[in-house]
Amino acid sequence: MRVAVAGATGAVGREMLRILEERNFPAEEVVL
Repeated sequence: MRVAVAGATGAVGREMLRILEERNFPAEEVVL
């Protein structure tokens, strides 16, 4: 599964990346 995080450099984007990592989200690729 591919996941795209729009606005990854902003506060909300950084929080989304942190949550995905914390919950071990099964993504093959995360696109910023």
